Amino acid sequence: MPALILAGLVVFVIRPAILGAVLARARMSWEAHAFVAWFGPRGLNSLLLALLVVQAGIPGGELLLATVGVVVLASVVIHGATASPAAAWYARRAAREVLVEEREGSALGLFAEEDEEEIPRITPEQLHQMMSELSPVVLDVRSRMSYDSEQAHIPGDIRVLPDEVIEWAENQDRNRPIVAYCS
Repeated sequence: MPALILAGLVVFVIRPAILGAVLARARMSWEAHAFVAWFGPRGLNSLLLALLVVQAGIPGGELLLATVGVVVLASVVIHGATASPAAAWYARRAAREVLVEEREGSALGLFAEEDEEEIPRITPEQLHQMMSELSPVVLDVRSRMSYDSEQAHIPGDIRVLPDEVIEWAENQDRNRPIVAYCS
């Protein structure tokens, strides 16, 4: 019975509190903090460390190994049973907070409907050649999250938020080539 109480404390209190403290300064939403703090299951490392105690012949090593085994088993069962519901909860919360354009997987999703013709893609080498010959407008249309996390950009590019591209394009020279990049 004491092993089950310890398992409950480890799974529901100690591990989430420790991970919460470790992640306190991380730039994450509270939902992400909760998700990561919850999914800190005990596992193989705990068992291996307890096994070292047994192999060293330290008194009480077998009891420690058995207790750790109960904690690991409880953790696997509890975290396994909550994995799908918790992931679904986190996905719903994240979807409400993230703009639609930030969920698009490609520039095609920003500019065209699924049934329209695919927007042509170019390689970095082709972009380099275009920049030396045609002087295209290079648009940085990365999502806010992607833009904030990546410091690199193409020199001379213009930053346009994905949801403002159409308004930006209305006032541009239609004869000048435009290259948009999002990653």
